[in-house]
Amino acid sequence: MLLIVAATPAETALLRRQLGSGERMLCGGKELLRGTLCDTPVLIGHGGIGAMLMAMQLARLLAEQRPEAVILCGCGGSYPDSGLRVGDLALASSETYGDCGVTTDSGFIPLEQLNIPQQAPLAPLFQQSYHLDTPLYKRAAQLLPQAHCGPFVTVNNCSGTPELSRQLQQQTAGICENMEGAAAAQVCAEFACPLLEVRGISNPTGTRADELWDLPLGIRVAQEAVLTLLQRGLLST
Repeated sequence: MLLIVAATPAETALLRRQLGSGERMLCGGKELLRGTLCDTPVLIGHGGIGAMLMAMQLARLLAEQRPEAVILCGCGGSYPDSGLRVGDLALASSETYGDCGVTTDSGFIPLEQLNIPQQAPLAPLFQQSYHLDTPLYKRAAQLLPQAHCGPFVTVNNCSGTPELSRQLQQQTAGICENMEGAAAAQVCAEFACPLLEVRGISNPTGTRADELWDLPLGIRVAQEAVLTLLQRGLLST
């Protein structure tokens, strides 16, 4: 079974409409849908907006359901030199917590470089970045040759100014900004479950100008990509 998760129901609306033999169930008091897409058994759920909610709900889902793999589906913003435009498709080769750390007069220091004492036997260790360059990712990149592949960046404070957008891009070499991916990657690593992150570009980072945003397009592109992957046998061995 494949778990498809998104932050919001809007980001799975197309998939849910095409779900065959849908069965409703609950996890953590939230509704899930089980059925088939392109002859693939799937479970569709929603983690909520932001890293904390995504981590909490995805951990519940993986503890209860144990899927073969997870696809995180949604929209995202493109960084200035990424080559991505609104309506493009992007796949994550890695995920990084972009704004976890300290901003100083001399620049940003990532949290994992602050030398804060950590004791693995007593508490989970913080990890800034997660590699997603797995066989699942490589197969998806082959099946979606139009997709732009590269590092994604997860933030709590989205880059609504050109200065912050360029700063985050320079710090991370990222191509796509979002609010949930690194949390999903962290949870999937804990459960040893492969993660594929698929995002449609809905906006450039660094601006809040309405005329430069197209959320419905970014949302649709990501879901259409998921359907294409399943039609082309993403999980086939």
